[in-house]
Amino acid sequence: MPKRFTDTEKWSEDWFLELSNAHKLFWIYICDNCNHAGVFKLNKKMFEFLIGTDINPEQFLLIVNDGKERVKTIGKGKWYIVDFIKFQYGEVLNPSSAVHASVIKILKDNKIDYKSKTKKRKKSSTIKLPKSTTEVAEYFQEKGSNKKEGENFFYFYESKGWKVGDNPMKNWKMAASGWINRYKKEVPNSDYLNSQLDAMKEQ
Repeated sequence: MPKRFTDTEKWSEDWFLELSNAHKLFWIYICDNCNHAGVFKLNKKMFEFLIGTDINPEQFLLIVNDGKERVKTIGKGKWYIVDFIKFQYGEVLNPSSAVHASVIKILKDNKIDYKSKTKKRKKSSTIKLPKSTTEVAEYFQEKGSNKKEGENFFYFYESKGWKVGDNPMKNWKMAASGWINRYKKEVPNSDYLNSQLDAMKEQ
């Protein structure tokens, strides 16, 4: 006997609590005896034998579908539990899964249109990397640095696979600006150095 999830929340939902005891049992019976795609082949006599009372399938469907379609007739004495797949497998069926592929086949065979919501793929942020050292050198010069520092920046991050720590670099120009600012703080201003040298020569 296959194992499956059971919706325990039904015991706190009005639609289920308002069913007669026979209809409650019949709902549990069809959920337990449908196939793994939620398709149930009506076996009225077997159910009546098990619980010892008559049941009217048409009346059951009218009551259980009041306010929301929960069971759909799909012809040839078969019913389809509308939310069964969503509850058992989630909103997306994966054809590469053997179980899901089997479910998809049953749905197709019974001409059941199961509209699954496709998971939205996260938009991969476009990472633009510099094409060459020339492009980086030009940017460094535009920002008041020099060609050599641009090349140092390029080869440093090229060797690291353009990663900052363990994460891909998202914007190389922002990283370059940070590099330039750090370089300016670490390296004394050339005009200042020249003035100091001139002062030393005069002494």
